[in-house]
Amino acid sequence: MEPKEIAKRSVSNFLIFAACAFVLWILAAAIDWVAQILRLSSPERLPALATSIVSSSTLQAIVAIWLLTAAVAIAFPKVLTPLSATTTLMFDVGYGILGALTGFGIAIGLFGGGWSILLRAIVYSAIIAIGFVAVRKWLSREDLSTYGNKRWTIAGIIAVASPFILLWG
Repeated sequence: MEPKEIAKRSVSNFLIFAACAFVLWILAAAIDWVAQILRLSSPERLPALATSIVSSSTLQAIVAIWLLTAAVAIAFPKVLTPLSATTTLMFDVGYGILGALTGFGIAIGLFGGGWSILLRAIVYSAIIAIGFVAVRKWLSREDLSTYGNKRWTIAGIIAVASPFILLWG
């Protein structure tokens, strides 16, 4: 699959998941509002949920797993063959999840919960897209088939970066 096709699918997944997450948050807010009227929920419930989403390490874990999987796919393409299918899967799932977090971030921000999750999702999305383009530029199909030093170097850098993202992302 060509990089343009991967980018198009990733953007589509991102937007679909973002829209669904946005609608989900609105529906949850409406249900919570009704529950508050019926005294089944407190006014702090939705803001506490927003704080939980913003402060959770889920996004860091997703990006860290994503990076380590990319490193394995680069270092051992026969294990995760073909690389383009693996990359496509990672971008489909990853950008779908980042899209969902973006949708939640927009809804949370619009309803006074802050913009932190939206900013994190956008920053991670941009970094991953730039990283994908850089790896595609530096690592040709020939480099993959020759098991050259360039491939091992890039895989090593990505593998070492993944736990740092998990711990301090």
